[in-house]
Amino acid sequence: MLPDETPVIALIPARAGSKGIPRKNLAPVGGVPLLERAVRGACASRWIDEAWVSSDDDTMLGLAGRLGARTLRRPAELAGDDATATGVVGHFLEHALRGRRGDVLIVYLQPTSPLRTEHHIDAAIDTMLAQQARAVVAVTRCDPSPYKMFRLDESGRLQSLFDERLSNAGRQSLPAAFVPNGAIYAFSAALFEARGGFPSNGGVPYEMDAQDSIDIDEPEDLRSAERILEGRHARV
Repeated sequence: MLPDETPVIALIPARAGSKGIPRKNLAPVGGVPLLERAVRGACASRWIDEAWVSSDDDTMLGLAGRLGARTLRRPAELAGDDATATGVVGHFLEHALRGRRGDVLIVYLQPTSPLRTEHHIDAAIDTMLAQQARAVVAVTRCDPSPYKMFRLDESGRLQSLFDERLSNAGRQSLPAAFVPNGAIYAFSAALFEARGGFPSNGGVPYEMDAQDSIDIDEPEDLRSAERILEGRHARV
């Protein structure tokens, strides 16, 4: 279990810019903006003590504040297309958590995962604590398996990414492989600072299904998320 004094803080990154969808973090799914879905999920979690939104956009910061989140204005150099999640977390630790004593559990929640709910957040943290880990990453299974994949060598010929025998093995005999879905990263702030970035290696996986793992990048992703929600509402 977490020590009683360890704060659990959700960090929601919401920059203004986006190439695929203008002002993507305000795009609605099911009539609710992506940013609002993320904030509401964080605030409803039984684990989250504080929800923060890091943004360079006045509208997004205002929405976050009205929903009960705390806000941090992000500088322009951390809000461009080349900005990294590591830079966003580092800025947050330096400017929002400066002076806090003891470790903090950061729960990084991208708004572009609209079907992630407070139930996923709680289950991911439960999984991490049950296995006495300091980090958990939400993942989905790879299909097809990366063990069957190839790259091109310098002469343009196929080369197996892994042992050639694995590329011809039956799917059931291959090790399970996972890819982060971007929905949830939770990690000790001290571990982040020690690693100089997101501490994935040695973390535990929290597996989500393909539908709940949908990530919004292009307009078609918004339509897909809408169809999933409509299908679920029709079954209720």
